[in-house]
Amino acid sequence: MSGLKWWQRLVLVACLCALALPLWFAAKNVHRFVDGEWTSTEGYVHCDGNDLCKGTWGLPGGQQGHGKIDGLSFEYDEEQVTGIRLFAGRDWALTDRSKLAFNAAYQVVGAAIGAALVVSVAWFKSR
Repeated sequence: MSGLKWWQRLVLVACLCALALPLWFAAKNVHRFVDGEWTSTEGYVHCDGNDLCKGTWGLPGGQQGHGKIDGLSFEYDEEQVTGIRLFAGRDWALTDRSKLAFNAAYQVVGAAIGAALVVSVAWFKSR
């Protein structure tokens, strides 16, 4: 990389630092995958549209979580369904736990591809 100009090195470092962001999101998804609990909704959910549903759910130890619920459709609000099975934490919930693992995997792969692309461009520019 010694053939790069100072501003090209700066851009290289900035691009590599920016690639840490998908890794942070991947770590967050892995943490949720490990730390979450299976539970069900308490009461009715309220949906403003597809995948814009909010509600409350019970957690172990008598705690209660509330917030956005990913993966629900508007029909749950229309039909006033209760007891919907969720995988949740205190301020997040979703209907499909595997979505967390899938998202973490594609975020890590995207960061790896991005890093390889940035380093290869820098290597070719430094020659």
